[in-house]
Amino acid sequence: MSSSLLSKPMTLDQFEEKLLDGERWVELVEGRFVRLSPPDDAHGDVVRNLSRSLAAHLKKTTDTYACFELPLIVRCDPPTVRCPAVSCFRFQTEGRFAETDKLFTETRPALIIEIASTNERREAMAHRVSGYVEWGVAAVWVIDPVTRHVHQFHGQSAGQMLKEPQVLIGHPVLPGLAVPVSDLFRQPEWLKSAPSPLVE
Repeated sequence: MSSSLLSKPMTLDQFEEKLLDGERWVELVEGRFVRLSPPDDAHGDVVRNLSRSLAAHLKKTTDTYACFELPLIVRCDPPTVRCPAVSCFRFQTEGRFAETDKLFTETRPALIIEIASTNERREAMAHRVSGYVEWGVAAVWVIDPVTRHVHQFHGQSAGQMLKEPQVLIGHPVLPGLAVPVSDLFRQPEWLKSAPSPLVE
């Protein structure tokens, strides 16, 4: 399924109504409503592996937590709402997990992690990353299950590409985190051991 864009500009209030109606995998790009294809299996594998590593690491920290598929208001005029795979926030004084109960948020994460899986996500990735950087996000990671690479961007500096057998290091946003790039693309054990389908 390809992206479908509605010609009539949409407001943030109208986009909120879509989310309240249960819409998923939708975004708002400069006032245009965008419907993305559902994440594929490779996307799901990365999220599962990444969430396991993040959970183990964040249990040891006292200042950061992660939200998955939380829509972010990157720009208000014209309105742009992106929905990355993972957003990592610093704890705020008004609440340790202030963003977890929100439908979408204007709070800027310390780290955004995108997964370049489906065609729409891959084709728009450069624009997505530049928008996050202009918004002031300290770090953006793009995990590409097609090329099995990870691209790290820190502020305005040039990006760094990691590949197997290199290790993804969380410093400076997630100091102490170290994940082998190969672990991000590992298939679940149950899938490896599943019997091959019969072919007639």
